[in-house]
Amino acid sequence: MFDTRGTKLLGYIWLQPGVSRLNGWTLLYVLFISIGLLVFLNFQQPYVLEVMLGIPRAEHGRVVAQMALVHELVLIGFVGPAGALADRVGRRKVLFTGYLILSVGYIAYPFATSVELLTAFRAIFALGAALVISTFTTVLTDYPQEQSRGKLIATGSILNALGLMLLAGLGGQVIKWLTADGMDPVAAGQAAIVGVGLIGVLCAIIVWTGLRGEKLVLEHEKIPFGQLIREGFGAARNPRVALAYLSAFISRGDNVVIGAYLSLWAQNAGIAAGLSAGDAQAKAGIMIAIVSVAPLPFAALFGVLNDRMGRVTGMVIAMTLSMTGYLAFGLLDSPLAGYAIPVGILMGIGQVLSVVAGQTLIGQEADPRITGSTLGVFNLFGSVGTLVSSVLGGYLFDLWTNGGPFLMMGIGSGIVLAYALYVRARHDVASPAAGTA
Repeated sequence: MFDTRGTKLLGYIWLQPGVSRLNGWTLLYVLFISIGLLVFLNFQQPYVLEVMLGIPRAEHGRVVAQMALVHELVLIGFVGPAGALADRVGRRKVLFTGYLILSVGYIAYPFATSVELLTAFRAIFALGAALVISTFTTVLTDYPQEQSRGKLIATGSILNALGLMLLAGLGGQVIKWLTADGMDPVAAGQAAIVGVGLIGVLCAIIVWTGLRGEKLVLEHEKIPFGQLIREGFGAARNPRVALAYLSAFISRGDNVVIGAYLSLWAQNAGIAAGLSAGDAQAKAGIMIAIVSVAPLPFAALFGVLNDRMGRVTGMVIAMTLSMTGYLAFGLLDSPLAGYAIPVGILMGIGQVLSVVAGQTLIGQEADPRITGSTLGVFNLFGSVGTLVSSVLGGYLFDLWTNGGPFLMMGIGSGIVLAYALYVRARHDVASPAAGTA
């Protein structure tokens, strides 16, 4: 049993005392829109390189890897301090600022006239992304009671996928519609990307209005900033925290591989089959939408189960599916073939469940005194994983096989699975909500 005095119920999710339903609904909106905003630029990169900058297709993988390197270096430099800053000055201020900086990067991006300028605009975008990633994952940890943590995180993953589907699927179609109406292909790309940037401005306004304005724990003011960061790293002495950090290394890279390299692979396959760049981009958007949406019922079910089983056991299940799905997808001949759909759905299930498992585990294990710092380090590991998967994936894509980035992710998921089995055997504890290991 648990004490419900002073708490609010958001659907079937129990919120922490002091968190209002408005705060909860605002968080759900943030979860719906944020991943789409963070990934949409990756999805548009092939069109920007092909149509707007005229980069030869044979060089796309390496150009994407170059921009990903800069993007991830910015994330690595700022995502940890952003989490500590959210502990110090409050979540709302940091998230509001992050959305505004993100929007500046978006709006400038389609007007770049060279790869160098495009990379500079990507760095601005990445700074905003660091603030957004650290803060919304911290709020996601702050708001639920423990017995509802898995359900809220699974709901968040479902909303992530729906938002990604909206921006990738609908956004990919916008360019096709505009060019069909006679708009210049370059102007159509600019209009689509700027439109998404304006959504970021709207997000900043909503966050400022709907999230809690006060600092969640006043004692954070008394902890030196450097100590907050050091204690976030020190939390990895707990093997379950270390497992969560390692899972972030893999699961954050998932988003980039699916968003960037599935899009790039599908566009290359579509053009090889005689489609225009716009039509190929539209087909890529459809495939990404399928991979993102079809696993949603499994995410909802896993969220309920993850509140009833040991959280490390949930990680074992998630990583098993992730490993299987990525390896199978990487061995396909084409991502646009009919038989790619069920394999892509399996890959999507593994990807979504690995995110839910990692976020739930770190939420359970994070010390409430340094939640922002711990989530900052969790996201730092995610950023390093994204850097590795983006850069190494680009070279594997160009120099080995288009399925190379997916095979890489399958191997990485297998490594996390092996460590999860070790932690489960030696260091696992029950989910507080479950009462069983």
